Amino acid sequence: MPRTRPTARLAAAFIAGMGITALTAASALAHPESEGEHNGCVVTAEPGTIPVGGEFTVEGNFGGASIFVLPGPDATPDFDATPDATTPPGTSFSVTFTATGSPGDLTIVGFIDSTECGDTDHITVTATLPNTAMSDQTGAVVAIVGVLLLGTALALRRRRSPGPAI
Repeated sequence: MPRTRPTARLAAAFIAGMGITALTAASALAHPESEGEHNGCVVTAEPGTIPVGGEFTVEGNFGGASIFVLPGPDATPDFDATPDATTPPGTSFSVTFTATGSPGDLTIVGFIDSTECGDTDHITVTATLPNTAMSDQTGAVVAIVGVLLLGTALALRRRRSPGPAI
């Protein structure tokens, strides 16, 4: 029975570890856990960077929301402000907006009136088109997958090459 070479076992362990890292990295970078307490209500705005006149989508895991799109990195709506959109009651919502105005940061606020259910997210409006060819998170996943494929190819190559003649 042929024995497995230590390098092949090491490569397999390395590849498995990288695969687990790739799968868990996305959840570690996810919006809800990275920004603290939300009382079970989460609002996300995507994409994170858009040109003036570009569209972005605001989504949430709750219904009956009042949604505000406010200029500035830490803006809050006034007490008597009219929301930019409201959603019907339900378990989730998705609303598309167009970024009008000048470049800068926008704060997206979504909440249910008279409750503690609410959250904020941010987007950046640029004067030029964003480079959407590869986002940061996608680039990291592509790099990890590339390393995994390279490691697999090397492990298979070593496994197929004949050992020293005895």
